[in-house]
Amino acid sequence: MIRETIIRKIVELELAGHGLHEDKVRSIDELLHAAALNEFGSWEMALGYAGVNARDVGRCRDLTPERIKQQLRRLCTTGYDLGAKVNRSRDRAHYNAAVRHLGSWREALTAAGINLANVTRHRPKNLDRDAMLLWIRNRKEAGQSITFSEVCLENRDFALAIKREFRSWARALDAAGIQSYP
Repeated sequence: MIRETIIRKIVELELAGHGLHEDKVRSIDELLHAAALNEFGSWEMALGYAGVNARDVGRCRDLTPERIKQQLRRLCTTGYDLGAKVNRSRDRAHYNAAVRHLGSWREALTAAGINLANVTRHRPKNLDRDAMLLWIRNRKEAGQSITFSEVCLENRDFALAIKREFRSWARALDAAGIQSYP
């Protein structure tokens, strides 16, 4: 095989959603693996020529649907931008795994329990300190969760705006007269 053919086959495997871990490729296409070693000296070097980051390949192995959802919830509650374009460029392996396992980026966010209406990062209009405290108290009185991670998944914009305003979720709860999490 010539170099271009090897590179094309690696890219085709990646686009088809196959794992590019060396052991897996060796088991499904021994000829490709052997040719890559012969032409490039190592599997990692062949991946590099194909434009694939070898470190991302190792991380792809443990990206199960449940792990993907867990990582999306973590990104949501830590305030990261959840836009598809941003995530595709920030962590291509995670983005591709989410789309492959869960259908689309939006479907992956929904499967993780993230309210899509609140994915954009905008400060809610007419939300001053008093309105924030009232909002927290109303949630508590209605029997809704006031745990930051759960509030963030339901209404990310409000949760992040409140956390920024009071410099922590715990301080916001204290200011609202709520001493502890439910």
